[in-house]
This record gives sequence, structure tokens and C-alpha cells, in this order.
Amino acid sequence: MSRTIEAIMRHMTLPSNGVTNQRNGTEKLEKEIVVRKRHYTWSEARFVRAMIPFHSNVRVGYDGKEVDGKNVLDLMTLAPPEGSTVRVRAEGPDAAEAMHALEQLIQSQPGED
Repeated sequence: MSRTIEAIMRHMTLPSNGVTNQRNGTEKLEKEIVVRKRHYTWSEARFVRAMIPFHSNVRVGYDGKEVDGKNVLDLMTLAPPEGSTVRVRAEGPDAAEAMHALEQLIQSQPGED
């Protein structure tokens, strides 16, 4: 992986904010992501494929709108430009795993699926 891509990825994510509901064991985690290069770090289809396996509810917000993170068409309506910040929220029993998958997606090399 090139040093430029590594440097970009290092600055892409902020620490997650997490809250666990003690009654039912569900977690609610949020992460802000800066969209760097739309054609490979913010690919709606790749994002959905990464989130589909999880039972948690995944929501993506940008510019006052929030949509289902498991629906490609919903994500396409957000259309965040390069350099914008989107907020991803996962709530459910496997929210931590969903956020880990998101981090893996961000760190994957361009062209990997």
C-alpha cells in the first residue's frame, strides 16, 4: 500500500463513541468518516456488502439526512462529495463487529472487493 494512501487512511476515522444498553446487551456506536476519494473509499455497494451480514441497524447521516446503511439506493441519495464528513451509527447486538468491518473497509486497498 502506498504511503499516501496510508496517510489518508490514518486521518479518515475518529475514535468511536460507544454506549452499551445493560438491559438487553445492545450497543450503540457512532463514527465519523471523512470521504477522501469517492471511487474507492465511499463506494455505496462495497459499504452495503460490508454491513449486510450484521443484525445491527446501520444508519448513515450527511447534511442533515440519515438513511439506511444497508440500502444502496438510500446511500446514493446522500451523495457526499470528497472531503465531506459522514456519520455512521450502528445499534444492535453486533454493533462493534459492524464498526470493525467498516474500519476494515476503509483500510482495504483500492480495487479490493
